[in-house]
Amino acid sequence: SEWQIALGTDSKCVMEWEEPHDSALYCIQTDGNHMIASGSSYYGVVRIWDKRQTKCLQFFQLSSDSLSSPIYCLRFSSSHLYAALATALHSLDFRQQPAHIR
Repeated sequence: SEWQIALGTDSKCVMEWEEPHDSALYCIQTDGNHMIASGSSYYGVVRIWDKRQTKCLQFFQLSSDSLSSPIYCLRFSSSHLYAALATALHSLDFRQQPAHIR
């Protein structure tokens, strides 16, 4: 699936990103600057995007189950990411190297 950002009164598309596995996107969240996180229906995957680029910067597969739930809701900042799946809430702490899933 593709998603686009339209700005201004003419609603012209100014940027477009494509989910690599063509899965449905369930939620997006911005950090208020250049970063966007998207949650998809594909095996509990969260992708991190830079608004200035069209390719995904990084992704996190939050479940080892190949039949995992979609990401229903997420929130993130420069230090943490929280994602809600059907039966679990995942927390990633970006202050640790590498990011740690709890």
